[in-house]
Amino acid sequence: MNKKLIVENLSVSFRTATKPVKAVRNVSFDLYEGETLAIVGESGSGKSVTSRTIMGILAGNGIVESGKIIYEGEDLLKITEEQYHKIRGSKIGMIYQDPMSSLNPIMPIGKQITEGLLLNGNHLQNKIERLYNKERIVYMEIKRDMQILKEKIRLNKKNKPLCREMKSQIRALKEQLPAAKRAMKQAKKEATAKVKREHQEVKAKYLEEIRKIKLNAEGLDPKLVKEKVAQKKEELKRTEKVTRAEAKEKALKVMREVGIDEPEKRFKQYPFQFSGGMRQRIVIAIVLTANPDILICDEPTTALDVTIQSQILELIKSIKKERSLSVIFITHDLGVVANVADRIAVMYAGRIVEIGTAEEVFFTPKHPYTWALLGSMPDLTSKDRLITIPGTPPDMRFPPKGDAFAYRSNYAMKIDFEEQPPMFKVSDTHYVASWLLHKDGPNIEMPAILQDRIDRMKEMTEELKKELIEDEEQVV
Repeated sequence: MNKKLIVENLSVSFRTATKPVKAVRNVSFDLYEGETLAIVGESGSGKSVTSRTIMGILAGNGIVESGKIIYEGEDLLKITEEQYHKIRGSKIGMIYQDPMSSLNPIMPIGKQITEGLLLNGNHLQNKIERLYNKERIVYMEIKRDMQILKEKIRLNKKNKPLCREMKSQIRALKEQLPAAKRAMKQAKKEATAKVKREHQEVKAKYLEEIRKIKLNAEGLDPKLVKEKVAQKKEELKRTEKVTRAEAKEKALKVMREVGIDEPEKRFKQYPFQFSGGMRQRIVIAIVLTANPDILICDEPTTALDVTIQSQILELIKSIKKERSLSVIFITHDLGVVANVADRIAVMYAGRIVEIGTAEEVFFTPKHPYTWALLGSMPDLTSKDRLITIPGTPPDMRFPPKGDAFAYRSNYAMKIDFEEQPPMFKVSDTHYVASWLLHKDGPNIEMPAILQDRIDRMKEMTEELKKELIEDEEQVV
């Protein structure tokens, strides 16, 4: 499978009045085409910060200390805000927790759905930008690298040798800047001329067709002639930009797709006239109008009741299949992603502690934190006391030296307090950051209560699979 997104050694911190908060620490993962990757962890684990870094919407006090986010061969951490405007929404869309905070309460929902289409729908300008995008990226990256180096100098004023080296790098980049700017301007000029020339040819064809219709050689009714002329003029406008009529057509179509009944009537209504589940559907519709490749769902069901949660999850699942989307699903509840995720990454204290397929994480978990999360999740068959996680997450202004979960784990060893464990390979798709998997580590099994629960889950899954196969055979 093709990789749609690559996150490498991402580290993010936040400036505070005392010390920086290390929110994300050396996080790495890949998102494959057409898959759903769930990122799971309790509040403060860094999962939402990771998603916001991908979207380029970190808070003002956020600092990306290191790492890469590769999308379509381009490092998103090196591009400018102007370039991000072309990616955010149109290439990578995001659904947030609370739909009411994502919607304007005094604007009809139809206008909110079409707004993005109208603002970003200049086809001619978009085509010009695509044609000279390579040269523009080179120029923007030089400017961005200079800004990064200036910020590093500001933060490392006391380190004179390092500052001298970085100043030397800035001078070298400054020398490259004029040539890069000339190349960008020349490429833009050529792209503009090409697009204008092509559009003039298209426009001439439409104007000729309109002229022929107006001649009315067939002797049609004048009203019908007028309608045909108006239709051709609308088609001509649509070659230049997204028109209001086209935007409304697309909005109504996507409203039906997300399960909003009577979209023509609902188009003019306001957010307060919808239920919580319907408001979330509107937010999903807004994201889908831009037709993104990647959809990030940041706890989209948290503010909804259980029955509506199920509907929204099924909706996301069906949309992903229909549109061949790649999805990052962020949640604190493993139960929510059980039927949605293809792979699951478990995060704790800013790090991924376990990553694998959904079956591997649910049926053969290896990290004590994953055991605790699964053991604390209620189900309909369990009569045993749920496993609780003692203590609280660490203060990330002072990140632990070793395994961050060691202070809350019943299986911690001396080395857990001294050294951060590497990722140990369990299988080609399953990796775990725990010293328990070291070749010299103790042979510790998961809690018996959890093992019993997993065995019951396996039996239920097998029964469900058999029922599905039988239903398919009956249909055939």
